[in-house]
Amino acid sequence: MANNPSNPRSRISNLASISPRLDTMKQSRKETALIPVQVRCLLVYMDFEGRSDGRSIKNILSHVAPLKLVLVHGSAEATDHLKQHCLKNVCPHVYAPQIEETIDVTSDLCAYKVQLSEKLMSNVLFKKLGEYEIAWVDAEVGKTENDMLSLLPISGAPCLHKSVLVGDLKLADFKQFLSTKGIPVEFAGGALRCGEYVTVRKVGDATQKGAGSGTQQIIIEGPLCEDYYKIRDYLYSQFYLL
Repeated sequence: MANNPSNPRSRISNLASISPRLDTMKQSRKETALIPVQVRCLLVYMDFEGRSDGRSIKNILSHVAPLKLVLVHGSAEATDHLKQHCLKNVCPHVYAPQIEETIDVTSDLCAYKVQLSEKLMSNVLFKKLGEYEIAWVDAEVGKTENDMLSLLPISGAPCLHKSVLVGDLKLADFKQFLSTKGIPVEFAGGALRCGEYVTVRKVGDATQKGAGSGTQQIIIEGPLCEDYYKIRDYLYSQFYLL
């Protein structure tokens, strides 16, 4: 016979079956204990500070062979010892400045300190070159009231100078640029063959890096036709004209 929910006896039997579970849950509890655990391992010290010991720094300096040397960030005893060693075995010009001490390590033969006068800079026209600004300056050296060398405006008429192209042209980049302009271009014998008649090549010492070496030249060859002048204008657009 099935249990009838309205029957009081059936409700009592159901409560009786649940009560042991409730008693079991009431009797459970949480216990916490501190247990010492021995960790047996090997500690290895790895020096990533970037410093070198005295013997290593001496070997490094002997291989670098600097013309001038400045020693900083060391104790007075260690710095003096390394300075004497470098004076004897590395180079004759070794400096060990104190805290907040200023030293001049420029060459006395080919470097001079000059000031840019306000009169000169007020008439200079700068052009943007990447993150920098460049300009052509015609000036003459004079002295200020404090006997400091200064660049002053030229007293006479300004001299005309040849146009200067500033930049570093890479033929591979120029090839892609001409392709975007619809000009057929390909490499041939280390030069760029542009269209049917025009050739662009670089000559000079290619080992020098940067445009400031002044040892490379860019030559454009071809008959004086429409393609020649068009490619020449595209070539000029890759540089900054001063």
